[in-house]
Amino acid sequence: MYCMEQTYRCLACLEHTITRGFDTSHLKTQCSHCDSFGRFLNEAVFDQFKAFEQTPPESMQWNRLDREEKLLVSEQIVRRGRTIDEFSVSA
Repeated sequence: MYCMEQTYRCLACLEHTITRGFDTSHLKTQCSHCDSFGRFLNEAVFDQFKAFEQTPPESMQWNRLDREEKLLVSEQIVRRGRTIDEFSVSA
């Protein structure tokens, strides 16, 4: 079974991307741009995160979430088929 190449973005610098022949939510590797060893996020998840940052979901208090929580919500929507209505922010 062939998997199309997927793009992953460095979360440290947000500049560098890499492509791999497999599909996962994220991977850890060395960034050749910023020299950090860290998480590279699946580009589809990052695109959803950016979309929510530009236009926060009305049904959720998006701005109360920290970056990691926002990325988790984005990952669950893109990769697990969940909807924004399945999430809530508690005090």
